[in-house]
Amino acid sequence: MQLSVGSVLEGGRLYAFPMAWAAVLAGGLGLYQPLPRIDTSELLAFNVIPPAAAEPRLAFPAPKPDPVVSFVRFDIESEDALPSNAVAGGHGRFAAPGNAVRRQIQVKAINPKTADELAGAFRDVSYTLSDVRLGDPVPPLKVERVPEDLVNRDGGERKSLFIAALLPVILEVNQRVMAEREQLLYLRDKIASDAALSPVERIWLEQLADRYDTPVEKLDELVKRVDIVPPSMAIAQSGIESGWGTSFAARNGNALFGQIQSTGRHSVSVPWKPGSGMPQPFTNVGEAAEAYVSNLNTHPAYAAFRNERAAMRQRGEKPDGYRLIGQLVRYSELGQQYVGFVRQVMREDKLADFDKARLSAF
Repeated sequence: MQLSVGSVLEGGRLYAFPMAWAAVLAGGLGLYQPLPRIDTSELLAFNVIPPAAAEPRLAFPAPKPDPVVSFVRFDIESEDALPSNAVAGGHGRFAAPGNAVRRQIQVKAINPKTADELAGAFRDVSYTLSDVRLGDPVPPLKVERVPEDLVNRDGGERKSLFIAALLPVILEVNQRVMAEREQLLYLRDKIASDAALSPVERIWLEQLADRYDTPVEKLDELVKRVDIVPPSMAIAQSGIESGWGTSFAARNGNALFGQIQSTGRHSVSVPWKPGSGMPQPFTNVGEAAEAYVSNLNTHPAYAAFRNERAAMRQRGEKPDGYRLIGQLVRYSELGQQYVGFVRQVMREDKLADFDKARLSAF
């Protein structure tokens, strides 16, 4: 049987990455063979950079003479086995190697049908916004949908329930972004020191650059993009855009951040079609939050936002939502009036208190 050049090349691609893995892993381990039990305490022991550094983060251990895989192990699946959103909507086939640096807290999904159920879920874990303002951690509860009857609650209670529901969702998205940022900064420093990246590191970096829509060679621009959105800003914008979770688009399509889908097909079934000024629906609140953060981190219209955030980092400051919202004049047709309205909400509801919030672990 004769084989075409295309089929040979295709077959080569299928086996190229497993061969790279075999070269990386000590002892000639295959991709699909389980790793032997090893003492990870030494591999995952990282030194904290002193506070005086411009960018506080965790450093990787110095390389050893013997080959050491510095990433958390993950299985490689065939292209056909991957879900349709494995790269574009999620975090790629390669779970962020930064997971080995930052111990990410796993969130628990909840899907309360009513506002009473939502309030009850918060009571069960003693979760109140007043305690968070005092420094208590936020329980890792990930609300799937905003209860439809939230609109029936009075303004103060409705707003409090909405903020309490959205805060852990935003914190979880930011947690994953920070894990990626720490790994990116490590690889940037490694490249700057003329050290060679491993095959896995190169592939992870290429996939990260692809998701953040920037050439992999432009590391400085990529660093600007891979960063968090302050919770105060995200909460204020979502509250305004969704009527604190009570708008028709929020209740029926988890459209919380005012994002528009004018063409194509909706990924979820909703009672409206794409068109000019029509909201983009999402499967759940977490997906909407991820799209919002990704939008601010990649869209050309928000380059000023990313530049200002990077400048804050260079000055040793944390991203400040009240100042950063000033760079989102193009987020709404109302322009500067919209910015002023968001800032008013942030002041009146003291949302800056939540920029220091952190997730707890059950």
